[in-house]
Amino acid sequence: MFKMLVFDMDGTLTPSRWEMEPDMVILFKELLKKYKVWIISGWDYIQFQIQILQFLWDDEKLLKNLYICPTNWTKMYTYNDSDWQCLYSLDFTESERKHIINVLENAIEKLWLKPEKTYWELVEDRKTQITYATLWQQAPRELKSAYDPDFSKRKKIVNYIKTDLEGFDIFVAWNTSIDITREWVDKAYWIEKLMEITWLNENEIIFVWDRIFPDWNDYSPLNKLWITTKKVFSLDDTKDFIREMVK
Repeated sequence: MFKMLVFDMDGTLTPSRWEMEPDMVILFKELLKKYKVWIISGWDYIQFQIQILQFLWDDEKLLKNLYICPTNWTKMYTYNDSDWQCLYSLDFTESERKHIINVLENAIEKLWLKPEKTYWELVEDRKTQITYATLWQQAPRELKSAYDPDFSKRKKIVNYIKTDLEGFDIFVAWNTSIDITREWVDKAYWIEKLMEITWLNENEIIFVWDRIFPDWNDYSPLNKLWITTKKVFSLDDTKDFIREMVK
């Protein structure tokens, strides 16, 4: 019934900020033989290369079935002419970027939420998305998982900055991050754009994610679109799902 599968990257296809596991690479290639696959993540393009794309170059025919969307859909790449081509990039203006960064840095200071130890910059400018990572992305995974498990620290920041950042989307992402994009760029928008680009309808797409619940940034397709969803609880769960899909 399905012709396209839409995946998150961290926690669904790969460990957080880590390379795709060898057995997942094998399964993923089998998946690309049968389906179109769309991967969305808050990470920028280079992280897709590190975690996934470097393992797929041995069969370039399969790459034509793969679409990647860094920085939460605000960029899109497809494979053409033996390389990855950026189809579009919804860049912030210079003044927008400066404003968002200033608001975030002021909130961190005023709310006394700067951690004692950080791992590089807390606010990262990804051109189409500004990301605040409470420990930065290079922090050990165990520290990131334990820092804000109930989202309370980040929700405090979101509530503090939302008035100053009216006109932008602000959402809590993964273990330690807050991502800021243009107001209309959410996962429901992505799925609608996906259908427009691929000429597929809602019944032909399945949305596979590790975190689907209210107040989470991956919840919007459940609210706005009649898209089939598959919640996975671990990488092994994703592998089992892919095995069923490629039978």
